Amino acid sequence: DAVAVIKSELQLLLPSIQVFLDVDDLEDIGALESYINRSQVILFFLSRGYFRSKNCLREVRAALSQGKPIILVQEADEKKGGGTLEELRAECPEDLQPAIFDADWPLVVWMRIEDFQRVSLKRIAEALLLQTPLYAKKTALPLVVPGEVQGQNLGFAKPVLLWASPANPGANDLAGELATAFTGLTVSATDTPERATHMLLYLTHNTWSDERLAEQITAARAAGLPIVMAHENDPSLGGCAFARQFEITPQELIAGGLYQDLAVACFAGIHREVSRCLLAKALGARPGMEQEASLRRSLSMRFSGASLPAQQQPVDGEESGRRI
Repeated sequence: DAVAVIKSELQLLLPSIQVFLDVDDLEDIGALESYINRSQVILFFLSRGYFRSKNCLREVRAALSQGKPIILVQEADEKKGGGTLEELRAECPEDLQPAIFDADWPLVVWMRIEDFQRVSLKRIAEALLLQTPLYAKKTALPLVVPGEVQGQNLGFAKPVLLWASPANPGANDLAGELATAFTGLTVSATDTPERATHMLLYLTHNTWSDERLAEQITAARAAGLPIVMAHENDPSLGGCAFARQFEITPQELIAGGLYQDLAVACFAGIHREVSRCLLAKALGARPGMEQEASLRRSLSMRFSGASLPAQQQPVDGEESGRRI
């Protein structure tokens, strides 16, 4: 259960916190409002059917009437009851809709994939802490969650030339995000790239609209060119359920094992950085390499400009001091 995970993880991240979870800790359903009264912050986990529950609505009305700070957590997985904000709002009683959906409460999308889930947990923890007296005057906190991929200083030991085919809608934009985020990665957006080290396959609702892409994928696989797949989940960018790819992908590619390797999920908002980091790792980026690469660039710049003027000759011992 997602809420039980949130409770246990928050207790690990914030050891002094006390979390009341109704399904675990409620002893008297008739005293539900009093439990709300004794809580400092209220977290509502929104999924389809939440607002159809009589007791959930009691909690919502009690929190609003008592002026409690609220954190909204939205289930992202449709298979687990996830819905869009529009769908969730439609289920909410009309008299509660403005107070819940228009009041600018912190809203966190709950992810179930571990690397993305850490970001969700960090945002929930931040929203909780900002309601405490110690941090009440702040608007953000520089929190770090152990194991988060964004803090690994990813970099490339060797230059990467990423092919984003013009026959693959949106691939060049995503490749551009990666090139901006990570040094050592450049992008080729031509039909016939030279010296490409990897190919990006960007999966959206209309990935296979250009017949050239299937031919290019077939040729890349035959040549042994590594293909890194990115599955877009943001509807505004053409995101769709992965099942659609089995409907629109040429059958010969499916039969040939194109989807045997996992695609990297691409999400919007605060989770986008995680998607970029996971794609970089799929392209060969490793933790700590960015610092090493920066040091090499710094040393290269330092010593490339350290040569002596032509008319000046080094004295004994000076030459060795200028070499590395």
